[in-house]
Amino acid sequence: MKFWEEKGKGNGRRCTGSAHGAALLENPESHLRWYFKYFLGTAHQNYYGKTTDKDIFILSIVKSEEDYRAILWAKSGLQRIYLPKSHKPRTPHSICQEFGDIDVARAPKEIKQADIQKDLLYIEEQEGAINFKFGVLYRKEGQSTDDEILCNNDISPAFQRFLDLIGEKVALRGFEEYRGGLDVKGDTTGTHSYRTIMEGKHIMFHVANLLPFTKDNPQQVERKRHIGNDIVNIVFQEDYDDFDPTCFKSQMSHIYALVTYQHDTDSYLLRVYNEESVPRYGPDISPEYLDLDHFRRVLLVKLMNGEKAVYATPQFVARRERTVQQLLKEIYNRYVSRNEDFDHLRPIADKIMDTTPRIGRKKRIRKAAKFQAKGQDLKVQKIISGHAPTSKTCTSYTLQRKFEHYSAWNYERIVRDFQQKIVCADFWDTYIILGTESGLSLINTSLLDDSAIAEIYDHNMFVPKQISVIEEKSVVVVRAEKGKHKTGYVYIFDLAALTMKSHCTKNFKRKTKQERLQGTKGCTNLCTHVARQSGDLHMAVVKHKTIQLYEWNRIATQGQGWFRWKRDFQVCDVQYLCMFNRPSGLKICAGTSTEFLIIDTEAPEDDKNKCVERLQTHKENTSICITPVIKEDRNNWALGVLLTYNNISVSEQFTLTLHPDNMFSLIIKWNVKPVHIHSSLPYFIAIGQQGIEIRMASNGNVVHSIDVASVSYLACRCQLIYLSTYDPVTCLSEILSLPTSVSLYSSSSTISSAGLGLSNDSFDEDDEVIISCFNHYFVA
Repeated sequence: MKFWEEKGKGNGRRCTGSAHGAALLENPESHLRWYFKYFLGTAHQNYYGKTTDKDIFILSIVKSEEDYRAILWAKSGLQRIYLPKSHKPRTPHSICQEFGDIDVARAPKEIKQADIQKDLLYIEEQEGAINFKFGVLYRKEGQSTDDEILCNNDISPAFQRFLDLIGEKVALRGFEEYRGGLDVKGDTTGTHSYRTIMEGKHIMFHVANLLPFTKDNPQQVERKRHIGNDIVNIVFQEDYDDFDPTCFKSQMSHIYALVTYQHDTDSYLLRVYNEESVPRYGPDISPEYLDLDHFRRVLLVKLMNGEKAVYATPQFVARRERTVQQLLKEIYNRYVSRNEDFDHLRPIADKIMDTTPRIGRKKRIRKAAKFQAKGQDLKVQKIISGHAPTSKTCTSYTLQRKFEHYSAWNYERIVRDFQQKIVCADFWDTYIILGTESGLSLINTSLLDDSAIAEIYDHNMFVPKQISVIEEKSVVVVRAEKGKHKTGYVYIFDLAALTMKSHCTKNFKRKTKQERLQGTKGCTNLCTHVARQSGDLHMAVVKHKTIQLYEWNRIATQGQGWFRWKRDFQVCDVQYLCMFNRPSGLKICAGTSTEFLIIDTEAPEDDKNKCVERLQTHKENTSICITPVIKEDRNNWALGVLLTYNNISVSEQFTLTLHPDNMFSLIIKWNVKPVHIHSSLPYFIAIGQQGIEIRMASNGNVVHSIDVASVSYLACRCQLIYLSTYDPVTCLSEILSLPTSVSLYSSSSTISSAGLGLSNDSFDEDDEVIISCFNHYFVA
């Protein structure tokens, strides 16, 4: 085996803030075990079918009053998708097409037997480990072979202190919780071991020194039987010494975490060796840790994420595909092949039933009740046995350590019970500039009375569709629609003057014509960009088949507004666009109905091939989104761009020069259909219509998800994402704030009493922003 080494950067004591990325469990079962969480025990439908390659698949669908959730069970693994209700009723066939990469050979049919729930639950459990077992070895100075290391029996005071740090010692005889393959009846695998619980996951440590020792066997086969079959092993040593992971002869062990105790500084050094096929995983590590609680959490979460990453290697993927394929065949033979003509199989064109009970025939109601009761029994059994993926209970008081559980990405409500649907908004100081169907309004969050909300322009003047506050130039850019034909215009308002207006008058109405940017009639989209180093302001406006580029006119003149037209780019059917800086200049990335394009604003106008280049094509009639991935430094250059269509995102890496043949290095299949994706390294935050999903930028793994009904993106300011929700029943809206990152020690992102301030006292200004995990894919 060949290994790649992961070393840390920076100081372990200071690597505790969100800028460095907290130690978060990736792909947590509480967010990904959908069948257990949303399907089991509720009324749902399961369909079977075959692809054009004659592979069997199963489609599970659950419908509620607000949305649909679907799981596709296929040989390649489980895919999940969250779909809001549409004006046109969804059918299982249309939902099956949402997954995109499956070709159905024949019309799937429904399986109505209740016992299938147990089989599907078992397949879901094959996706990854709910509990973990890690090997722990003590290595003395100069030992270079696995036989020498496995023959160690004594436990030094430093090693004992390390064991007490990561877990608690338990007697194996009669132990009733997760045992990790150890004997709890006859003491054949030793009398004691160490275990712990982290993020609700039971961890059993196979401590080599506590496993049976055979004097006449230098290879210590009994110890190798456990240590050699552990995917992840910890190697502990005192003071620094070189280590070669190839000294262990094991086909199962893919990760070795080398922990070195430093006596002079009373600290721990950490290096991780990964087999060459193991993909990258978080969290980032530091070379030295002085804070023991922080070190414990980073180490355990790193090892748990590492074991999950090993399951994505070709060796384990092939095994899982064979297992899932065999299980799907067994389901087909048990419920389908012998009952092709029976009544319990229905065509896919039938309607999807609600989870709420409906009036119908008594026989059908009894069958549905029996189906749900079977699922509820299975769910209760899993919860009682402690194997529920959504459980985070801890039975031992000594295991309730600091950082064991903490809440990530809690959102706060800034505005409650706003009596209109919010279309767009942006934020400035303590003000919120709101666009609704009734016009443009201003909210002063520092006031608590009725005067906090003031209407500036009503809908008779225009209806705002986009708002962008440019604090550097003290202006507000508004794209609005006017008249019965909803003609689009761009307006430029002075920020200070706008906050002083509280009534709609004829003078204001006349002035809107003066503040209207000429040449933008009929615009459908816009974006703005301010260069961090130079302060240059540019704006791109989509109008018909053209993208108009404007630059800030330093000598402001009346009539033309404060922007000066620079040049046009001929691009048809632009639905989404954004701007970002590269070393070669300002770039525009545009998404059309069929492709993504990159536009070089500095290219000669007569060279169209260099001016507009194609990045990627996608399917027609899809929802698209473009997210520039920005490196937070003095230049603010983009490392790459995330191109999204439907629920699939692909990453485009930027080198010093752009070329249309650049390779895609990351593919993410979101569980929600993103309307907007925000890049906040090391995370991608996707906002869909019915929820929020947060993934690691380094590998696309899920770290958190939030169910929020009817949510839409507004803006991002001061490391806070602002969202709005709307209740169609009460016709009330709310504005929420969500931090772009999570702090390990405390919630550092808070809303101040003044309104929109951000307290972030736990970080030093000189702290280096570590984005090494993302640079594995995006190299500036």
